[in-house]
Amino acid sequence: MEKHESHNNETEDNEPEELDLNVSDDTLGVITNVQLFSTNDGPGIRTTVFLKGCLLNCKWCHNPEGMSQYPEILPKVINCTGCGECVKACPTGAISFPEEKKLRIDKNLCIMCESCVEACKFDALNIFGIFIRAGDLLDVVEEDHVFYEKSGGGLTISGGEPTTRFAFTLALLKGAKGRGINTALDTCGYVSWQKLDALTDWADVVLYDIKHMDPAVHKDFTGRDNALCLENAKKLSAKGIPMRIRVPVIPDRTDILEALAKTAEFVETLDETGQILGVDLLPYHPYAGAKYRLFGYDYPFPAAKEFSDDDILSFVELFTERGLDVTVGG
Repeated sequence: MEKHESHNNETEDNEPEELDLNVSDDTLGVITNVQLFSTNDGPGIRTTVFLKGCLLNCKWCHNPEGMSQYPEILPKVINCTGCGECVKACPTGAISFPEEKKLRIDKNLCIMCESCVEACKFDALNIFGIFIRAGDLLDVVEEDHVFYEKSGGGLTISGGEPTTRFAFTLALLKGAKGRGINTALDTCGYVSWQKLDALTDWADVVLYDIKHMDPAVHKDFTGRDNALCLENAKKLSAKGIPMRIRVPVIPDRTDILEALAKTAEFVETLDETGQILGVDLLPYHPYAGAKYRLFGYDYPFPAAKEFSDDDILSFVELFTERGLDVTVGG
């Protein structure tokens, strides 16, 4: 089975001297999904928009289709019959069946002409990611305004990592606030402070991922160290932005009590300004492997361990003993 890679060509942002804040309803972005009636991505009933693109490459990521910044064609191998019509239709030779008639797409050759998608009669090729105007997306979000008003919900911008599309995310946040819609930004904070500062001027709440306190483990786990993420968390706290801290609990990575205790200690320091609304512990589950197999990829983190109730309770207590409110599962 093919090894999955993120196909990210992006490099870490150098903090710019001046940001272009001139965004509008016509600002374009790329999304993978719009989830209605979401109750785990911020307060109340929300519409969660998943943007495409991420600078991290977390080994346990449950959304491999959200890593690359641009639309891509991914196979649904369970539907593929190996008929070869897609191979005939592809003008660049990007499609092949190298072993066991399992469909492969060479991302370096694919030009997204969609000829293969049109040629496939078995729904075995699917486009992930669509370009959309901020205003058109906000029209969809605004349709559920009545539910936001009654529940205290609103729009949550997630990913991928929404800060990789700074202009589009800013357009969504500003546009939503202009329409009277509550806003939440879901981020790992791996972005220049200048950009994060500008975005959070328009966010009512930030859902902030803290994956691990050890920089070496964080780099092994995600491909990047955590210095920028932790520094930005401190700056958001000092800025007075309400935050929910999200902590993935991963076997043999973050489920070690000593590691989680350090995370809890750090979150407690952030709460000195009273801006931490709570902590969401997100226990690992192995179901993501099915999605990778669906795309014909090897799952890079095939852990089979699941946590017992006693395990979860011990994790929760590390945070509650510091006076932090905790939910399990978001």
